[in-house]
Amino acid sequence: MSEDTNSFSRRSLIKGAAVGGLGLAAGSTLAAGSADAASPRRLKGSTVRWTTRGGGATGDKIAKAVNDAFTKKTGAKVIAQQVNSDDFQNNFAQIMQGSPDDAFGWMAGYRSNHFGELGLLADLTREINRLKGSLPTAAIKGATSPVTKKPYIIPTTYYPWALHYRKSMVKEIGMNPEKIDTWDDFIKLMTLTQKKGLVGYSLGAKGGWEAMGTFDILNARINGYKYHIDLLNGRAKWTDAKTKETFKYFAQLIPFMNENVLDISWDGMRDLLLQKKTGAMMMGSWFANDFKAKSQADYDDLWVVPFPEINPKWGRDTIDAPLDGVSVAANGKNVAGGKALAEFWASPEGIKEAIKAGDTNIYVSRSFDTSSYDSFNKQKLAVLGSAQNIMFFLDRDARGDFAGPVVGPAIQSFIKKPSDINKILENVQAQWDALPKN
Repeated sequence: MSEDTNSFSRRSLIKGAAVGGLGLAAGSTLAAGSADAASPRRLKGSTVRWTTRGGGATGDKIAKAVNDAFTKKTGAKVIAQQVNSDDFQNNFAQIMQGSPDDAFGWMAGYRSNHFGELGLLADLTREINRLKGSLPTAAIKGATSPVTKKPYIIPTTYYPWALHYRKSMVKEIGMNPEKIDTWDDFIKLMTLTQKKGLVGYSLGAKGGWEAMGTFDILNARINGYKYHIDLLNGRAKWTDAKTKETFKYFAQLIPFMNENVLDISWDGMRDLLLQKKTGAMMMGSWFANDFKAKSQADYDDLWVVPFPEINPKWGRDTIDAPLDGVSVAANGKNVAGGKALAEFWASPEGIKEAIKAGDTNIYVSRSFDTSSYDSFNKQKLAVLGSAQNIMFFLDRDARGDFAGPVVGPAIQSFIKKPSDINKILENVQAQWDALPKN
């Protein structure tokens, strides 16, 4: 997919979803469509296996609500399990080649396209076609492999990867939660928070991927969207002065971080904010469910804003907004059942059950009414809508044999010893140059 096509598709997705509430007849769901669809009659008595990728008790509650509704509609039994998200994605190929569950939550971009092209994920063209009345064209494009022209994931939700903090904590240090606009504002927030004996900026990098969000946004803020995408795809060099400048800003954050950066993942970052032990963190908004599960007051205190401006040339024009959905294992025991369950999760019925169970995610479906959004979800839409350029996240915007095995460890090494940055970036560039050409 060309960069221009990618940029258009992503921007269109945000604009379409920000409008919200376009409506869809409730009949355009599972049983609709072609005669060879996996109808409720054909599914009755079968067993479909489902994997929830992380999410804790809230994730299990949401999965149970949606899967129970699917069982009631079709008569098919759903056996569900929750797995550690990092373990699942790091061992994905092996899992798919073994005895995988039929359907599971997964990620659009390189992670679905690559494994679909290898034949490990089922083609979901038919299911996508039946959902076309509710899925924006841009979301379908974002879920479709540019190589095979087939979708291997049904897109369901997306979220901003942005700066999160508690409004009450920002007010306590004498700052305005609505005015963390510049790098100087950000440094002030972290400094004043740290003076209270707390962590200024919480970060986890245990899995390698968590800190990619901080690198993404710093590089986009300093050098612009195009340079960042060029860097991830070999059109710019990791040894360039521009890339080194990004790491100079990254190094400024390290003194404000928790000491156990390399020992915690995203949930450890979340816990620091949940427990009021940190001033701010850069992460995807999916964790908001956990604040709501703790208490309405904790959820109401949570806030999200675009990462502050660094270079006035670019302002705050770019954001990571990963697109998630449901995929089906090509090697599953019940592929037809898996496809039906995946479609149900993306249908108006499935979305309704997820929201009733406490899901605070933003759904891409046009049937999803945003008029009753709470203030946090309205703010998420505002943050997404303010961006002119949309990134999917480093490990989805770059090839998989580079992002995880090379960039993740490189960022970990940098956090461990920032003074080694030149050597680290030379090694990253050498490993990129050694990759097989696709």
